[in-house]
Amino acid sequence: MNELIRRYIDHADSALESAEILYQNEQILVLTNRSYYAIFYCICALLATQEVYVKKHQAAKAKFGELFVNTGLFTKDASLIVGQAFNSRQSADYDMEATIRNEKAQTLLADAKTFYNLTVSYLADLSQAD
Repeated sequence: MNELIRRYIDHADSALESAEILYQNEQILVLTNRSYYAIFYCICALLATQEVYVKKHQAAKAKFGELFVNTGLFTKDASLIVGQAFNSRQSADYDMEATIRNEKAQTLLADAKTFYNLTVSYLADLSQAD
């Protein structure tokens, strides 16, 4: 695994750790941001394996769908996780009236962990194939 991909995974891991702490402290709106960013960093790591680098979140989502979901490397469920996390983060970060229930926060955190694990597994398989 190259250094850039390793840094993305480290950032994703750190975002997940922060999300866990935020959940324990009932900081749900910020947890939403950290859960989303864990997924975003994973997507950036995945795209880097294809030598694709993006700066915009919408572009990252689109390229992930094109290169990983449409090709069958990841399931449509993974794409749903990305979309739901993105939408929740947008609401939590920019809608000053947003509220997120505890159950939704649990789902966002669990989905971020699932996506992280899928990414790490994919990267491990990719490394073994080399």
